Amino acid sequence: MAPIEAQLIYEPLHPTFGAECHGVDFSRALPPEVVEEIRLGLAQYGVLVFRQAQLDDARHVAFAAQLGELDDSTPYIKAGRKHRLAPYTELFDVSNLDDDGNVVSTDSLRYQLGLGNCLFHVDSAFNPHRAGYSILRAHKLPPKGTGGATAFADTRKAYANLSEATKDEIKDYVVHHSLWHSRRLAAPDCEFLKTMDPEKHFMGRHALVQIHEPSGRKNLYIAHHAHHIEGLPKEDGQKIIQSLLGHATQDKYTFEVEWENDGDIIIWVEYSPLWN
Repeated sequence: MAPIEAQLIYEPLHPTFGAECHGVDFSRALPPEVVEEIRLGLAQYGVLVFRQAQLDDARHVAFAAQLGELDDSTPYIKAGRKHRLAPYTELFDVSNLDDDGNVVSTDSLRYQLGLGNCLFHVDSAFNPHRAGYSILRAHKLPPKGTGGATAFADTRKAYANLSEATKDEIKDYVVHHSLWHSRRLAAPDCEFLKTMDPEKHFMGRHALVQIHEPSGRKNLYIAHHAHHIEGLPKEDGQKIIQSLLGHATQDKYTFEVEWENDGDIIIWVEYSPLWN
């Protein structure tokens, strides 16, 4: 891949991926050439951090639409629950606030379901089609020192460092991904989740080894949503899945982004890095 020749400035956050990006004015609609520069940055780094972007909901949606077709959060909103970001159903609320703006109780079902986001994962792996990009935006940060960093893992470098024997073994594997599987892993004591059998619900079906199209590099498409490997006994498949997850999430492949300001955003390529 040719080096980026752009007006934007990139400060690498990790030796193999991730960068903080400067030089974008999010206060107005971005020209197509700037959007293309951001795409090039994402192709190279996989994860880009923009400080104090100060997008509001409308500009958030408009900018996201410049990157591609938008998902709709409506299917994920529980019936009767107020959507705090209405009318923008393209925005998904991943906060820890309830409908009235209060911090959710740790014994609530919503809190228990949200624990799955603390496991390394790829958004929408449990759907038929992969997601392209995600934009995570800080609306209101908790007090400093109370946690909340977002971590990423480089599955391109992790794949490249596998042995040739392992690459040959896994090259044709297809993995079935379940949202309920990851939720159960994260909250094994939740009574509601104990009743949810992942095998009785839809699963996304995706190749384990994929090509990261913008860079042409292969990566592992794996996550804690990964329930089983097609054609293998479930136990054998889970051993392989857990081994690859352990490999890809080693410290040498990961970094954390500390949120500094309300309005910070992170954009990443959904089918390459893992995140939590």
